[in-house]
Amino acid sequence: MSDLKFDICCAARVLYRAGLSVANAGHLSVAIGDNKMLVNRFGPSFATLSPADILTVGFDGKILQGEGWVNDTIALHGVIHRENPSIVAVAHTHPPASVTWSAFRKVPEIYDQESCITAGDIAVVDEDYEGLATGDRNLPLARKLGEKPIAILPNHGVVCTGPNIQLATARMLLTEGTCARNISVAIAAQATGHKPQPIKPEHAMTAKKEIGKIPFLQPLWADLMTRLKQTDPDLFAETVARHTSNV
Repeated sequence: MSDLKFDICCAARVLYRAGLSVANAGHLSVAIGDNKMLVNRFGPSFATLSPADILTVGFDGKILQGEGWVNDTIALHGVIHRENPSIVAVAHTHPPASVTWSAFRKVPEIYDQESCITAGDIAVVDEDYEGLATGDRNLPLARKLGEKPIAILPNHGVVCTGPNIQLATARMLLTEGTCARNISVAIAAQATGHKPQPIKPEHAMTAKKEIGKIPFLQPLWADLMTRLKQTDPDLFAETVARHTSNV
């Protein structure tokens, strides 16, 4: 359990260092059994999250273990996990380029090799923004995530899922890159008068399959952790101290 909490904190800080979090908004969750999940408490930003800030919470939003408070938007994660038992990890935040692109309510085009990894994986929730993600407002999103691992919420943010928090985090990074590329291509097209040519869907899917044969996640995560040790030594020092005290 402590390793999962540490992984959630690492994911949060990776997203912060990539500029994908806003103030103290956003949640990361990992399902750990029937109707239970680990999730960050409300208060600390992704920049400062530590294992003590990770609570065990029921899918109904009630705190089962740990000290802190979760706001009502945690229901978003509970509904996603409840409606999709196969989803283990959920990452929700408000990446700037993705939020900008979400105003168009369109699935982004594929313009580059890295974006091919997201080909066919992104859905757009066709719902108006009506306030915080609470109650029945979460059901359309949960159903979309039963079909695709990534969902863009118009005028709000992005939710990425996966069998672990590492892949959910990588998908968030890739989604932001895909949306940022679409915005920059649109700006270049307007400035030059040229018509952009996206990668054809069938070619993007071919590239995705070819890239999928490369075991990229483990070395990518290891590299992210190397960088994080340089920028966030406090997180790793705290973990070492905790393990030492348990010996």
